[in-house]
Amino acid sequence: MRKALASLIASLILITSYQSSAQELKAGIYGGYGSYNLKDLKAFQDEISNHPNLPPLSQTASFPGYLTYSGFLALTTKDFSQLLFDISYQYTGARSFYGDYSGYYRMSMQLKGLRTGMQYRIPVSRGERWGSHFGVGGGTTSGWLRFDENLEITGAEEFSENLSFVALNFFGEAALSGYYQLTDKISLEMLAGYEYNIPGRLKWSENKKAYLQNQEKQPVRVDWSGIRFRMGAAYHF
Repeated sequence: MRKALASLIASLILITSYQSSAQELKAGIYGGYGSYNLKDLKAFQDEISNHPNLPPLSQTASFPGYLTYSGFLALTTKDFSQLLFDISYQYTGARSFYGDYSGYYRMSMQLKGLRTGMQYRIPVSRGERWGSHFGVGGGTTSGWLRFDENLEITGAEEFSENLSFVALNFFGEAALSGYYQLTDKISLEMLAGYEYNIPGRLKWSENKKAYLQNQEKQPVRVDWSGIRFRMGAAYHF
């Protein structure tokens, strides 16, 4: 959270200093969808599901693509290029389960990410009330993984464990965005792009020197890389 706040302050200072050549400032929100690579976490879930000390587990979810929520500030210059800062929240998870008359085992992993980034956009085409841009940018994603295990043997034993891990990713992105001016102050905003992440190691939140490992003692890393689609609205100042 401190890294996200520092990025926000730095971006606001940069936007303020850049405003002398600005034509327009707008602020908006996006709702969207993201697909995520997360191959290490999916493999880690498979290891647990096929562990020799457990019965075969059914996987009810395995880190699917999911909804994202974003807010942004965009500064349009006199040549119609844009400097944009955005902050996003993203979420996905995994669940595995087994149960019969003798008891049950349940495992869940909830992964959340707070993403902050900047993007520079150049105009591609433009009409009287619409326009499109191609943008490139980068930033960081702070991630949190909550790992929960629950085991119950009917009438004999109960066990539960809760662990949390944190990760930091650096990413680069390329996207095509567009807008349609509904009124002088309100515009409809759209974006489609791809985000590439440098995978980040999952460190135990209580001891940053310890980290999540698979059965081969290799670190399990978070990789948010994937396709992004967003749609929203903006207010023009």
